[in-house]
Amino acid sequence: MAGSTSDPPGGGAPGARAAWPDVPPPVLRAWDEAEARLFPLVMAHPDLYEQSVTAIQRLIGRLRESCPDLPALLAAHEHGAELAAEEAADASTAGIRPDLLAAAACAMRYRELVASHVASGRLAALATARDQGVSWAVVEEIGSQDRAPYVQYQRIEAEVATGRAVIVSIGLDETLSRAIHRLDEAEIDLATGGLRIGETVGSYLDPVAFAAALQQAMSARPAPPAQA
Repeated sequence: MAGSTSDPPGGGAPGARAAWPDVPPPVLRAWDEAEARLFPLVMAHPDLYEQSVTAIQRLIGRLRESCPDLPALLAAHEHGAELAAEEAADASTAGIRPDLLAAAACAMRYRELVASHVASGRLAALATARDQGVSWAVVEEIGSQDRAPYVQYQRIEAEVATGRAVIVSIGLDETLSRAIHRLDEAEIDLATGGLRIGETVGSYLDPVAFAAALQQAMSARPAPPAQA
C-alpha cells in the first residue's frame, strides 16, 4: 500500500501506515499459480471439490493459529511440504497435490492478513484525526494523485465521528486519453475498520463537476428514518 500524501484532499488528516513487509515475488507467484491450477481442477471434478475445500479450511485454521503476521506466514511457506504432509495427506490420495493445497491456504491467509492490516490502518487514521480535532480523514490511499490518471489512484476519506466515507478513484477513460474521476459512497466500521462499499455517486470528466460532487457527498447528511 502506498503512503498518504502530506496534504490530503478534503482537509482531513493523512492516513496512518504501519510498516508492511514485502512478500518476495517468487512467493506471490507460487501462491497465485497454486490457486490458478487448483481451483479449475476441483471445479472440473465435483467429486474432489468437497475434499479440497475441507483440506484447505483445515490448513487455514492452522495458519490462523500459527501465523498472526506476515513474517510468520512466510516462515510457514518455507516449510510448506511439511505443512502439507501433516494437514493435507488425505487429499493427496484423491489426486490433489498437497503442496498446491498448502500454497492456496497460504494465499488465502495472506489476503486475510492484508485486509486486517488495512483495516487497522483505517482505525489508526481515524484516531489521529480525532486527536487533531478534524472532522474528515484520508484513511486509505493507493497510488499518487500526481501520477494519475496514467497510474491508477484511489483514496478513501471518512467522517471521523460516523465512519461515513467516500471513495475517490482516478483512471483513464475509454479513449485512454483523459482522466475520469469516479466517486462512490462507503462506510467504515468504527469497531473493526472494515469497509462497506455503497452506491456509486457518479463518474466525471470535468474536474470542477467532480469537486462539486465530492463536496456535496461529504456535506450530505443521512436521511432521517422513515416514520411508521
